[in-house]
Amino acid sequence: MSSSFSYKEFMEEVRVRLRIFTNEDFRDLILNWASKEQPSKRQEFLHKLTPSGQTKEVIPDARTLLKEIEAFAQRVSNGEYCDGWGWDKDIHEERDWGDESWAVEMDEFFLHARSILLQGNYKLAEEAYTSLFGILEMKQEPGHLPGDPDYSNMLKVDMDEQVALFLRSVYMNSASGERPASLYEAMNEYRYLPCKFKLRNIVNALDSLLPDFDVFIAEWIEFLKNQSGTDISELLREAVLIKGGILAISEFARQYADKYPRAYIDWIAAVEAEEDTESVIQVAREGMFRIPRDYKVRAVVAETISRIGEKLNDNMLKLEGYGESFYSNPSMGYLLGLYTTAVESGRFEEVRDRAEQRIRELRGKSRIPASNYRDSERNTSSVSDGVLFNTLLLGGKYEQIFEMCKGKGPLGWSSSENPKRIFVTFMMVLLSKEGIHSKVLVKQWEDAIENTSYHAEKEYKEYIEKYKKIINGIKKSIRLTDEQEAFYLKWCTDEIGRRIDAIVSNQHRGSYYKAAGLLVAMAETLANRGKKQEGMYLIERYRNKYPRHSAFKSEITQAMQISGLFKLPGKVGK
Repeated sequence: MSSSFSYKEFMEEVRVRLRIFTNEDFRDLILNWASKEQPSKRQEFLHKLTPSGQTKEVIPDARTLLKEIEAFAQRVSNGEYCDGWGWDKDIHEERDWGDESWAVEMDEFFLHARSILLQGNYKLAEEAYTSLFGILEMKQEPGHLPGDPDYSNMLKVDMDEQVALFLRSVYMNSASGERPASLYEAMNEYRYLPCKFKLRNIVNALDSLLPDFDVFIAEWIEFLKNQSGTDISELLREAVLIKGGILAISEFARQYADKYPRAYIDWIAAVEAEEDTESVIQVAREGMFRIPRDYKVRAVVAETISRIGEKLNDNMLKLEGYGESFYSNPSMGYLLGLYTTAVESGRFEEVRDRAEQRIRELRGKSRIPASNYRDSERNTSSVSDGVLFNTLLLGGKYEQIFEMCKGKGPLGWSSSENPKRIFVTFMMVLLSKEGIHSKVLVKQWEDAIENTSYHAEKEYKEYIEKYKKIINGIKKSIRLTDEQEAFYLKWCTDEIGRRIDAIVSNQHRGSYYKAAGLLVAMAETLANRGKKQEGMYLIERYRNKYPRHSAFKSEITQAMQISGLFKLPGKVGK
């Protein structure tokens, strides 16, 4: 079970565990808790030990609560909690400063609203929640709620649960036939809240059943089928799965493969939970067949096949999954998975030709790919410039990348859509011919590879190693003539020089280290070709060109120290 429990799941688990306790177990457990209680909390702990028959929960009067919330809202609106607006060095952005105790008050009000709901006073509970959400909306403008710009980080209550309780009150306040429309209207009205609207959250917010839920779920499904919006598919698919389980979602997926293709992803997840690998593969293949091949979402279905292939170390499954994923949604992740597997299977040229053919097809389309924010589930295939030039480079088509570099300026290399950074560093690596003087060059090369895509930090190393494994094989097949080597050596030197000039002369201080790294990497490239002195002259040329830019010169010195190859200024070298 997930480490994050809904209220219903939590209470069910507590009841399960209590069933095995003896009276002695209860006594020992409570005494152990008591021994660890802080002195300031001991009186509160003793109050909790009062038998439920002898104590009465203090539940706030609903109308009094609404008046207190109204007064709280007025204080927030008047800016009584704020002292000013300024920079926060911890979160690296500006925010409101002042009395952050509003969050403590807000937590208390949310808990009292929940108590009103538990009393069965659904109408006033809905009003209380509506007022509280309105106060939180004031966070969108400065001068109201100081502290973290994301107010959910300020509150101890779980916002997903509070929103679910609010929607539960909406459900209870509505007549049976009006519930679908009322619930959906409330979801739309509070879409700005930082939470996911899920029917399952509403069901699990309390451990009591929602009345007439069987009737509602059928009406909810039919209602959603006639709506349009960014979240309709997710709500509809969730409802189908709640109502009828795997059988229902499988029928729905088959019926609406072109309209709600993510139903196949839900079906796959449900089958995966039963740990039936063969059935998972079967469902994924059916999804790949039924979902239009140009839909991007189809790549996620195909990814199921490659994921199983990785787990089973089955290259056939990996090629199938990565190949279909790349076809539907060409991305760097799918490309590296596909090419790495192709290399391992001895089928690289065949796979490469298919990938390049797919890219030509997509780049040759005159129409703009269908991309609809409100219906992203049916967005169609497209390919970015970054994926294009990386596919060509990893396929050994370096001359085509050189042509793509023409017209690109000395700035903007940090964009993953600009081919210059990866191509210049690749050519330096190629021209270095496995030379040993490459500490800075290797770092520049790996940074350039990393820049071709965006991954979580822990995935960078694996991504870089895959890229290098493919490109190392390509390097062996490239044979440059002496004339070509001289041409590219000069071209790289000139391009790096132009980049240095653009960065330093325009005082882009945040990029000085980039310019210095490229400069020393180029010097290492020359050293690897037996031209160490020429490399040193190159470094000195730019040190002398910008004598007053001490920050830039400091970055050069640091890069030289990392390299360890060149004599540092003012020091006697060997």
